[in-house]
Amino acid sequence: MKTLQSVEPVKIAVAGVVLAAILFIAVNIISNKMFGAVRWDASEGQVYSFTDSTRPIFEAIDEPIIARVYFSSTLGEASPRHSLFFQRVRDLLEQYSAISGGMLKVEYHNPEPFSDTEDRAVGFGLQAIPLGNIGEVGYFGIAATNSTDDQEVIPFFNLERESFIEYDLTKMVFTLSNPDQRVVGLITTLPVEGGMTSQVPGMPGQPTPPWIIMDQLRDLFEVQTLDREIEKVPDDVDVLFLAQPAGLSEAATYAIDQFVLAGGRALVLVDPNSESANPQGGAGGVDLAGIRKLMTSWGVTIKDDTIIGDLATATRVNTSFAGRPVISDYVAWMGLDNNHVDSDDAITGDVKTLNFATAGSIESVENTSFLVHRLVWTSPDSMEISADKVLGLPDVVALFREFVSSGKERILAARITGPAITAFPSGLPAADEKSVGEDLSVEDDSEAAEEEAELVHLTNSVGEIQVVVVADSDIMADRFWVQESNFFGQRLLVPSADNAAFLINALENLTGSPALSSLRARGQTVRPFVLVEDIRRDAEFQYRSTEQQLLGRLEELQEQVADIQLLEEGAENSLLREEDKVAIEGYRAEILATRQELRAVQRALQQDIDRLEGWTKVINIAGVPIGFGLVLIGIAWAGRARQINSETSV
Repeated sequence: MKTLQSVEPVKIAVAGVVLAAILFIAVNIISNKMFGAVRWDASEGQVYSFTDSTRPIFEAIDEPIIARVYFSSTLGEASPRHSLFFQRVRDLLEQYSAISGGMLKVEYHNPEPFSDTEDRAVGFGLQAIPLGNIGEVGYFGIAATNSTDDQEVIPFFNLERESFIEYDLTKMVFTLSNPDQRVVGLITTLPVEGGMTSQVPGMPGQPTPPWIIMDQLRDLFEVQTLDREIEKVPDDVDVLFLAQPAGLSEAATYAIDQFVLAGGRALVLVDPNSESANPQGGAGGVDLAGIRKLMTSWGVTIKDDTIIGDLATATRVNTSFAGRPVISDYVAWMGLDNNHVDSDDAITGDVKTLNFATAGSIESVENTSFLVHRLVWTSPDSMEISADKVLGLPDVVALFREFVSSGKERILAARITGPAITAFPSGLPAADEKSVGEDLSVEDDSEAAEEEAELVHLTNSVGEIQVVVVADSDIMADRFWVQESNFFGQRLLVPSADNAAFLINALENLTGSPALSSLRARGQTVRPFVLVEDIRRDAEFQYRSTEQQLLGRLEELQEQVADIQLLEEGAENSLLREEDKVAIEGYRAEILATRQELRAVQRALQQDIDRLEGWTKVINIAGVPIGFGLVLIGIAWAGRARQINSETSV
């Protein structure tokens, strides 16, 4: 009887396991059918979901687009990370296809060696990656075409760009579905198109390629380069991009003024110390009078020859001090996180990291009626610095050591709105007006009359103006936001900050096309240990002060020794007196002691940093699992105690 009773629970348990397995499979099949479109992304930053504002881009597709994804199964077997990346690409494309109502069709191909599929992949320009020593290769790319045979290709999905997959896929579809691009009128003196640059004035330069930002702008907009002496902004220009527009003629300044008053939008970059325009730094000899005149009429100003330093967001750089290499915070270069941008504005909503270099500060003109809405700003640990101190090779350590916080946040980028008054109340500058009494034919007179009728002088804006001002032009330069490498002959660009995304967002927003606001890279967010950084910065600040005192004392002692020796050399009897020898020996002993103290201070700083880093690693690597284990032990102990109490009570 006991045997039968013991068998029954076993049968019941087995039956329960089988039933649970069947139920599990059934629930998954049913849920996939009924709730396949329901998704929940619990990851930080929603990296497995698309941005909601990209939806209109796919809903607006009005012609079929075929996206052909080529993924070699052998690559997935050799690299599990690529296999997971492929699943993410597939998941995003399926979502995009569903939103488009089938206008975006996705095909998946496995290009096996020497097959027609591999030939088509090669024909599209996909990149083959070697997988071993036997000549086997793998593919992981995409080729998309529209009904007019336009083609967009991603040769290879590199793991380093996984954070930017949504940007890459969305840009590809947008380019194919929007052949008519918005027009950006660019006026700049920056070397954005590359050319010959020289670090030494008067010496032959080295060829430099166009800035990467220009490729990204042309992917999304039609960029027209305008002359600094234009007399009228072309009618087809949707937004003006004025990047360090030095040397504007009066006629061009007037044309920009009238364009903005008539409802045109503008993105303006004005830099009191443009490192990218002048390798030696500074704005000496740069004529920014025209754009400054316009900014004043728009209610803002940027101080000339004055930059902003920020201790809290300073960038760590390699430099030299007292003849030896050191790593120090360069307060004139700022790495700003999302705590220093307006997350509620469409331009900066998804911006996580921005790098500014020797930037200025935007200030409102006294008694202005404009709304100056800040988009990017510094921390309160900021101060004004003369631009002369960052010319050439700046003394990074001295800037750090002499830093005195103002306790004031400074505006680095702002959106300006409101009714405006012309900067030219008397109309077109006299030098550019038609000469009076000029002998014109009837035909010429008619054409002149038509032009004059078209050029109606506006004294007030038609509605509110829309202008975005940024107090830095170096934000565009490659070295401040992107890292470039070569991957099997393929040019690989990995953004380290959202500088390009910020500028593209601003231009897109000013064109009035909200559907493009999501076309930005999901930048790699820098997440430093804030407490650790604060402790390190305070320790280094104290170290630099002590170091400077010791170096000053060391230099003073060496000068005293040199003075005694020079004095004795000039005397008739060149032999050192006994008291001078004693003084020199004392000075030299103090010099040795000072040097030892200096080395001790340097070692102490490094030991403090290493100790702090070590404890941080211990807490993060070992502390978390140990804490989790203790919680589980506590839960188990509490459960066991309840069971014992229950058995005791029974």
